[in-house]
Amino acid sequence: MRARPLTRRAAGIAAAAILAVVPRAARADSPPLGGLDDALPLVLVLTLLPSELGADVALGPSAEGGARALLAWSFQVPIDLSENLTRTAPLTNHRVVLAPGLAIGEQLGATADDRADVTFRMRAGYRGVYHPRGGTFGVLAGAGTTMEFWPLVRPSISPELGLHLGSCCRDFAPMVTLILRGDVWFAGDDALRASALAGWAFY
Repeated sequence: MRARPLTRRAAGIAAAAILAVVPRAARADSPPLGGLDDALPLVLVLTLLPSELGADVALGPSAEGGARALLAWSFQVPIDLSENLTRTAPLTNHRVVLAPGLAIGEQLGATADDRADVTFRMRAGYRGVYHPRGGTFGVLAGAGTTMEFWPLVRPSISPELGLHLGSCCRDFAPMVTLILRGDVWFAGDDALRASALAGWAFY
C-alpha cells in the first residue's frame, strides 16, 4: 500500500528536477515556426515557385559572356551547432543549402560552336545567419560550390554575403534575403562571375 505514494513522490521529484534544469526562456517559448500548420497550403504553393531571382555578370579584362538571369529553388536544412538560444532563434543560426537553378543567357562552351541559352546548375553549401530574436534585421554569410552542367561541366568556389530581413523567428513569416555572391570557376573563359540575388526563405 505504501509503494504507490512513494512512486508518486519519486515522479514529482523527477519532474521538479527536469523543470529546474530546463532554462526558463526555453520553457516559455512557443514551438519554432508556430502557425506553420495553418499556412501549409501557402507553403506548398511557394515551394513550387523560385525562391531566388537575380543576375550574374562576368568580371575581368579577358572575361567573355554577358549577363545572365538567375532562377533558383533554394532548400535550407537547419543544423543545430549553437548552444546559445537566448539571443538568436535556433533555426536561423546554421543551415545546409541545396539550390537547383537555371542561368538564362548566353553561355560559352569549350569551343565556339558550344553555346547555350539556358544552363542547369546546382549549388550546395553552408549558410550562417545572425538574426536577433524578435528583430527585423539580420546578416548572413556562407560558402559553397556551384556546379553547371551545360555547355561546360564545371564546379566553382562560391562565397556569399547578404541580409536576412523580416520578423524573426517564431511565428511563420517568410524572410526576405538580399545576397551578393561570387563564383570562381575551374573552367571557361568567364572564370570569375559576380551575382546579386533577391529571394525569400521560410525562416
